[in-house]
Amino acid sequence: MVRSKYVSVTQMCNDKSNNDLLREAIEHFCKETPGTREWDRAFSTLWSRIVQYKILATSRHPKYPDLLQEIQLEFSQRICSEFEQIQEGKKSLVHGLRLWINWYGLRLRYRIKNLYGEKEPPEISLDAPISGSNNYSNIPTLGDITTDDIPEPMETLIQEDFEEKLSAAIQGLGCHPKDYPQCTCGEIAKRRLLRTPPQKFTEIAKELNVPYQTLMAQNRRKCKPLLKEIYNELLGGE
Repeated sequence: MVRSKYVSVTQMCNDKSNNDLLREAIEHFCKETPGTREWDRAFSTLWSRIVQYKILATSRHPKYPDLLQEIQLEFSQRICSEFEQIQEGKKSLVHGLRLWINWYGLRLRYRIKNLYGEKEPPEISLDAPISGSNNYSNIPTLGDITTDDIPEPMETLIQEDFEEKLSAAIQGLGCHPKDYPQCTCGEIAKRRLLRTPPQKFTEIAKELNVPYQTLMAQNRRKCKPLLKEIYNELLGGE
């Protein structure tokens, strides 16, 4: 089971100082020359901040340490070039970095999930980026959005509120391909995001009596951009 944590009340109170320390660590790291001893020291300091502020989604899976090494490498290669994007529109740097690492950037949550089961091919996955673009969010299932086995009251309220808003937003996605009014983005998203486990695209196409390629084209061209907007609104902060 994936263990993930929403920001606690204590973290929210400390975000301002945490943001400053985190920003300083990132700026210092980005000034150093890759591969040098100074660069290594700066990265160690920066990563210790990431761990200290509980930004990373965690797991008890035995392969998690290996996955974390991959995340560290990708983080070191991308953080400087994507720093501005991470901050844009987010209520805090800590919040923005949490979203970037776990969801739409390094995709840590999805990669943890893939440790526990077979991964669907990218071309038929709702989590795959839209072809030709690296900026679209990967859309999590509700199963990804979980707290610890005994969640804190505030975290429970946050999760319930998120799920309620997500479900309501999905119901309003009525666009569909020509000649297939039953194949709405809302119906696709409901079957992919609100079911446990998510229904496979091949099964959706069969049950809705829609050609598989038509379903996938609708999802890629119409549904994913709409879902991206929904997630940005629900998760992007103020």
